[in-house]
Amino acid sequence: MLASLPFSKILVPTDGSEGANRALDFALKIAKPQNARVTVLYVVQKPTVADPFDISMTAKVLESMEQYGKEVLDAAKKRANGMGVKVGTDMTSGFAVGHSIVEFARNGSFDLIVMGTRGRSGVARVLLGSVAFGVVTYAPCNVVIVR
Repeated sequence: MLASLPFSKILVPTDGSEGANRALDFALKIAKPQNARVTVLYVVQKPTVADPFDISMTAKVLESMEQYGKEVLDAAKKRANGMGVKVGTDMTSGFAVGHSIVEFARNGSFDLIVMGTRGRSGVARVLLGSVAFGVVTYAPCNVVIVR
């Protein structure tokens, strides 16, 4: 049913997990017959607490996270190419990953977000938060959660 809906710009946030890879595969299957543009996004989560006396440590952590993000995006691009779909990739950063995804989708005028979930529920979701829950709640467009 989703493949019959017209989507022109699809955003796929990724963290490199299996759930994110399943979401990417799902998005590519929707995008291919419609020639929709797919953008794979990696969000570097800025540390909320840093040692003000060790700025270099914070910079090293962020650099490491950015390098990991590049690797994740490269892997996503290869995965898409293997399915015969070209994707764009982008990286952003923020203190709250969900908020960063929502803002990126809003600023980019995406009409669909496809993302994976780790399947947290109940107490775990309340205590740990849920990126997927936040995106579904505040997204400016349709959201598909892939398990």
